[in-house]
Formats: sequence, C-alpha cells, structure tokens
Amino acid sequence: MERTLAKIFEMLFSKVGELFLSKVMDQTADDAHNNVKNIKDFEVSLKTLQKKLKSLSARACDVEEEIRNAERSGRKKRKREVEEWLEQVKFIEEEVTELGSQVESQGFVTRLMDGGRAAKLTDEVDTLVEQSRNFGELVLDVSGNTGEILLANGMVGQAFHDNLERVLELLESGRVSSVGVYGMGGVGKTTLVKHINNRLVQQSHRRVFWLTVSREFSVTSLQDKIARLLGVELVDEDNEGERAARVHSVLSRMKNSVLILDDVWEYIDMLRVGCLISVECCRLIITTRSLKVCRQIRCQEVILVEKLGKDEAWKLFNETLGNEIALGSQVEEIAKSVAKLCDGLPLGIISVAGSMRGEASVHTWKNALSELKECVVRQEGMGEDEVFKVLKYSFDQLNRGNQSQNNEYNTLQLCLLYCSLYPEDYQILKEDLVRKFISEGLMDQRKSRRGQIHQGHSILEKLVNVCLLESVVFEEYVKMHDLVRGMALMIGEGRYMVRAGNYSLVEIPDEEEWTNGLEKVSLMMSGIKRIGDGISPDCPNLSTLVLCGSLLNTVTGSFFSKMQHLSTLDLCETDVTTLPDSICDLKFLKNLFLEFCSKLENVPYLGNMKALRELNLSYTAIEEVPRGLEELFNLKFLSLDVRTLKMLPRGLLLKLGNLQHLKLPFHNLVPIEEIENFKKLEEFSGGVESVSDFNRFVTSRVHDTCYRIGVGYSYTARYRFFELYNNELILCGVSLKDEKVSGEGVLYLTMIRCKGLSTCFVDDFPRLGDPTSLKRVNIESCGGIERILSSDHQDLLLPQISTLEDIVLVELEDLKGFVIAPVAPVKIVFSSLKRLAIYKCSKVGKLGLPVSSFPNLEYIEIEVCGEELQEIFEDDGRGSVTLPKLKKLILHELPGLKRVCKATMICNSIETIEIVQCPRLMKKLPLHLDVCPPPTLRVILAAQEWWELLEWDNPNLPQLLHPFLQLF
Repeated sequence: MERTLAKIFEMLFSKVGELFLSKVMDQTADDAHNNVKNIKDFEVSLKTLQKKLKSLSARACDVEEEIRNAERSGRKKRKREVEEWLEQVKFIEEEVTELGSQVESQGFVTRLMDGGRAAKLTDEVDTLVEQSRNFGELVLDVSGNTGEILLANGMVGQAFHDNLERVLELLESGRVSSVGVYGMGGVGKTTLVKHINNRLVQQSHRRVFWLTVSREFSVTSLQDKIARLLGVELVDEDNEGERAARVHSVLSRMKNSVLILDDVWEYIDMLRVGCLISVECCRLIITTRSLKVCRQIRCQEVILVEKLGKDEAWKLFNETLGNEIALGSQVEEIAKSVAKLCDGLPLGIISVAGSMRGEASVHTWKNALSELKECVVRQEGMGEDEVFKVLKYSFDQLNRGNQSQNNEYNTLQLCLLYCSLYPEDYQILKEDLVRKFISEGLMDQRKSRRGQIHQGHSILEKLVNVCLLESVVFEEYVKMHDLVRGMALMIGEGRYMVRAGNYSLVEIPDEEEWTNGLEKVSLMMSGIKRIGDGISPDCPNLSTLVLCGSLLNTVTGSFFSKMQHLSTLDLCETDVTTLPDSICDLKFLKNLFLEFCSKLENVPYLGNMKALRELNLSYTAIEEVPRGLEELFNLKFLSLDVRTLKMLPRGLLLKLGNLQHLKLPFHNLVPIEEIENFKKLEEFSGGVESVSDFNRFVTSRVHDTCYRIGVGYSYTARYRFFELYNNELILCGVSLKDEKVSGEGVLYLTMIRCKGLSTCFVDDFPRLGDPTSLKRVNIESCGGIERILSSDHQDLLLPQISTLEDIVLVELEDLKGFVIAPVAPVKIVFSSLKRLAIYKCSKVGKLGLPVSSFPNLEYIEIEVCGEELQEIFEDDGRGSVTLPKLKKLILHELPGLKRVCKATMICNSIETIEIVQCPRLMKKLPLHLDVCPPPTLRVILAAQEWWELLEWDNPNLPQLLHPFLQLF
C-alpha cells in the first residue's frame, strides 16, 4: 500500500514537474519573444528620436546664427523665451547623447529599461519643435523706444552750433518734413547729424532711427536695414512692393519719428523703400556730398556744412594734439602752418594732429610740414575730395620710425590696409581682427601666439590714437571712416579687389576683373550663391580670398585651379554643404576658415595640405574628424568645436605636436595624457573627465596656457558668456566631497549640478584651491547651498571674494540668503562686484546685502524667486545711498518683493529699468533720479497696471520718462 501511494505521488509530482517546466519554458519563450520585440521597438524609437533631434538641432543652429547676426549691431538682444528654448535644446541633446552612450556600454539591460525614456525624449523634442514655430521675433530692441546715443567728436566752430540749432528748430516748427545736410567729404556732416540724433534722443518724445546707407546699396538692402530697426521681419517677403508695404505699415504707426540716412550717394525713392515722409508721421534727415541728391530726394530745407575757419581749425588741431607735451613758441607756429594745410577739413585735421601727438622737436615738426606740403602738391590729381591728400599723409606718417616688411609698407600700414577688406562702415570685433592679422603673417613670427595677440591689440590702439581707425561699442570694436577706407582702397588699387557688403552682387565678378596683380579679394557679405563650372580666374599672385558671410552654397572645383599661391581661404558663415576636392590641391594654403558653415557635412581628404597652419571647423555639421587631419604636422591652430562630432579618435592629438591653439567640443572628453603632450600649447578649450585630470593639466603646463575646460560629461554649451581662453573652469555633475581643485589662476568658475558642497559656499573655497584671482562665479542646480557668506567669515578668510566682478546663482533650491547678518568686513569683500544675478531660487528670502558695500555694481538681475524674497538691499541706517555705476536693474516675477531698499537709492547712471510681475512692489519708482531723465537712460520696461498706480513726488516725472517707456 505504501509503495503504491509512493508510486502515485511520484507520478503525480512528475506530472506537476513536467507541467511546471512546460509553463516555465512557455513563459521564457514568451519573455524572450517580448524582449526581442522590446529591443526592436527601442531601436526604432531611438532612431526616430535621433532623426527628430537632428532636425531640432539644425533649427537651433539657424536660430543661434540669426540671433548672433542681429546682436552684432549692439542694438538687439535675444528674447528670454528664445534663450530658454536654446538651453532646453542643449539639455535634450545631452540626454540623447548620454542615452546612446549607455546603450553602447551597457547593452541589452539598458535597452529594456530605457524604452520609455526614448519615447519621452521624443515627445520633448516634438514640443520644442512646436515652440520654435511660435517665436515670432527672436530678438528685442536694446535701445528702447527713442533711439541710440551715438559717440561723436566734439562740436567746433560757431557755424556747427548754428547748424545744429537750425535743424532742431526746423523739426520743432512742424512745417518741415525733410532736411538735407550736404558738403564735401570729411567736412563734418556725420558729426553734426550725430549731435542732432543725440539731442533728439535725449530731449524729445520722438523715436529716432539712424541708418548708414553707404555707396553700395539697393532698395532691398535698405528695406532690410530699416526693417531691422523697426523690429519687422521681412525674410518671407520677396516682392519689393510687398516689402515696402510692410515697412510702411509699421512706420506709419510710429507718429512723430525721425529717420536719419547718413552717407547717401545717389537718389533714393523713399516710396519704393516704404517710407512715406511727412510732418505728422516720419521726418527725414539725410547727409550727402551732393546738393543734387538733396534736390532729387526733395528735401524741403538744405544746409551746407562748410570748412572750418583758420582759428576754428587751429582750435580743433590743438585739442586733438592734447596737452601732454607743451609746445614751444617756434613749434606752435609750425603746427599752425601744418593745421592750415589741412584746409579746414575736420577729418584731415584730426588725422594729421593724431599722427603728431607727443612730438615736441622743432626738427620733427619742420619735417612734417615739408612732407605734408609735398603730399598736398603730389596728390593734387587724386580727386574732388581734398581730404584724401592729408589722409594719405597720415598714412605715410605711419612709416615714420618703423621698419617696412616688404620695402614698401610697414606692419602698421599693412594692418590698416587689411581693414579695408571689410564692408563700408562695418564694426569689426578687435579680437577677430587681431587673429586675422596673425593668420596673414602680419605679426612678428618670432613671438609666441599670445605675444602676437598683444602686438595686434597694440597696433589697433596706435591706429585709433592716430585717428585712422575709430573705436566703437565699448571699445571692443573698430571701424574705418569711409574716406579712410576709400584712401586705403586707392592705395591698394590693382592689388585689392573689394566688393564687400554688397548683397546685390549675385554673380562672381567677371574673369577679366581677376587680374594677375591681384593679391587680396574680398567678396565678404555678398549675394553670391553659386560659383559654377567654367569659372577659373587666373590669379597666380592671389594670397587671400574672403567669402565669409556671403550667401554662397555651391563652389565647383575649377574655381581654384589657377590660384596656385592662395594662402588664406575664408568661407566662414556661408551655406556651403560640401567642399570641392580641388581645395586639397592648394599646396600653399596656410589658413582654411570654415567656422559657422552650419550646413557643411563633408570635408575632403586633407592629408596633402602640408602647408596648412590654421584650420577652423567649429560649428559646422561634420560628424567625423576629416580624413588626413593627423598628417597636418605643421598645424598651429585647430578649432574643432563641433557638437555633431561623434568621436575624437584616440591618439589623434599626439601627432599634432606643433599646436598653439586647440579648441575641441566639450562632449568629446580628451585623454589628459594627449593634452600634456603639447609643449607649445598656449590656448586650449575642451572637456576632460575628472577633477584630477584638470589638476594634471594645470600643473603640467610649460607655457602660461589660457584655457576653458569643462569637467564632467554633461557640460552644457549654454555657458558661452565669455571670450575664450580666460582661464575658465566648468564643473558639471562632479562630486567635490573628496576632491580638491587646483584653483589658482582660475578667473571664471561655473558649477552645475555639483554634489558634496557645504551649506555655505565660501566654506568650500579651500577645496577650490583658494582662487585669489577669481572674477566670476556661476552656480546652478547645486543642492545643499543655503547661503554664499555667513557672519563667521572674517576679512582674512575672504581675500579671493574681493576680486569677484560677477556672481550668478541659478536654480539653487536650498538657497535662503546671500549674506546672513552681515558684519563690517563684508563692506570690503564685494568692492569689485559689477554684476549680481539670481534666477529661479524659490526659497531665497533674506539676501542681506548692505547697499553701501557695492560701489562698482553695474547690473542687478533677479528673476523668478519665491514669496520669501521681500527686500534686496538692507538698510544700513542711512537715509540715502548712491550706486554711482548702476546701469541695469531687472526684477522679473518676484511675487513677494515689497521694495528694493528702505533707504533712498540714487542711481544717476541707470540705462535700463525692467520691472515685470512684481505685484507687491511699493507704489514708488525704486530708484531716485537726481537728474530726470538721466542722460544715460535708454528704456523702462514695466507692467502697465503697476506703472499707472505709481505715486510721484514730482508730477512732471511721468511725462519726462514717457519717451523711454515700454509697457506690458
């Protein structure tokens, strides 16, 4: 019986086991089938995601380029919604890159676990694409409603003042709609009208639009320029009439406006442009060298600007000389004779006097007088513009005491001539121009690269000092007066062909114009789209060809076939998608510039271009390092910051030992041993894996290398606030709990999503190497930080804080305050601070900032913080305090803010006030203005409801501030 039961149980368990095993096998097969399906679904999702992301990235690239072009003028700034959108695109790109890397490294498991992540990212990409369709304008007008204050030379002579007052009186009379200001070149027309512009901007309710027309213009280009000033988008309009209607529609709504057209050379049909000139709507002021042009445009009043009289000319000459060295009586008489030879032309007087600054020797002045007399006689046939005579003299004076490079012109002269390759009235960034000087071989080849950069800036300073270049836009740019440029092109005639800035030029110049003697050709910013087959200019001596900023999308191979000695080819910011293989046959090519060719996906084999010294491929669309790059042993400059680049081949950099400048994408982390290999490296930008790698880089530097280094894989490109190579360190996703950074020499520090930090940021400074040279701190999304300083910090512990010029705090969820119970030493600590910015810190409450401790503060930007932030500056017992340098006060979305400061804040240098969505802010303008309106004021941006409820001590203030007001 027992055996029978045992057998039954054995059979039963066997059957159950078989059934269980069968079920398990079936389930395993089902799971395997499902897993295979999941993997396939994931791979499809990932491919879909990558395809959509590529389209989104291309759109972001276009947006960046459009914004960058608009911001060049200095009159536009990007919208915040657009800036945030670009940041989100960068973040999504990082997320997708990280997901792809995880799949490659972890394989099967990740594919199963992250299937939903790919779909989620795809939805986010779709959302961003949809957002981009609703932007409208990408940029805003920086200058506000009334126009821009323009830098201008001083007014000399009674006639100048009389003309100024006459034009203003005509405009105020309400009877004149158009005024023509005419006179010979260099006589001061533009200076006069700049002063008119500034008076209108400062003292009237008019909107003033300034536009330089120049010799090369078309109705379409003029419409585009006016549209940009008005904030109108014409990119979708091709028909001239429709474009004119669009311009007119906007301009007609801007009552009481003034349009100033400077440097008009020929008749302009204002109706074709879209500008209906009238007393009620838009009045017109033009400057021209021709009375005939004034009459053709039907100016109701014309004003002749005449030369300066003898006494006025001497006054201007003497003022330009300056009083650094007192002139003896004999020298002064000679100087008066020199001034007389300038024939009362202000531009000539300024340029000649500039060239004689600091000279006190009688012999030098006698020689100058003799040479100027000879020049005036010799150049008598130069043309109707007499100012050319003295400008040529000033150019010749550059050779005084300077060694020539080629027995004809010296370095100063060659650099000035190079500036003529840019379009008329173009504002040239000094940093870019100096790098072009280096590429062209104009700097001392014996110097290091940094030494050449210093030499280049020194040369620009000299050219500005002698008044042959003009420093503009915060002295970061230079420009040539059109007459100086004309003189330079005249000197380069036969060797230079320049059609720069002429978008109406849609075809490459005929081969007959490409003469054998040509050395430099500039078709910069032209309308040429295609260089087709059969065009082969015979230019054996051509060394420099500049096509940057043109609309070029296609270049055929034959074009370069007879340019055997081409040394520099600049195709930056064009629409080229591929390069012809014939480029690789340019055996003497030293510089190939392709930066911001955002559609360029393929580059031919480069290995044969052994002479290449500089290669710039940054911000192109290539996905792989060009073939043959490792064979370019003579490269000194390599810029390869390409966000689409998939991989940087290991060992590539080891073969390029002569590099002085290296710029790489941050997402391709560089093995530190390859960077340590460079003995000549002076400028480096790129990403490394760890803090220890950064420390190795800093300690291994043979030269004083300037760097911009990102540590951590997820570095985001949005933090490109500064010029490169300012010793900037970006820590992203790094844990600093057990790390110490070699921070000595770091000027700019950015920390994003870092862990292991103290509750008080300054407590971490010992771990950051006590960077005593620190200028900027940017902290974003670093949890745990509750404050920046505490009352425990004494002056001896904070020497590094005293150098800070810029503090930016973004999305610090635990930040409660800036300074807790500030003590006396804090007043010294922030003496250098220029900018304080706090964004999206929801818990921040008591900032604890003593207003009197920030004498150099220029910008206050606080946006999107919580209810607890009620006051920005602490009252330190004074009835009033002064922020003498404050330019910008920006307060956005601060629901709890009651006041900026209990004390009265006097800010007479203020340029911009933006107060938006601060509902509890007291019904008083937060700043006291001694002079109203301040001469620096540009714009007040405010919510209409808040502005209308403001209480005023002086009832006239609203009317005085109205011209600067933009209401939501």
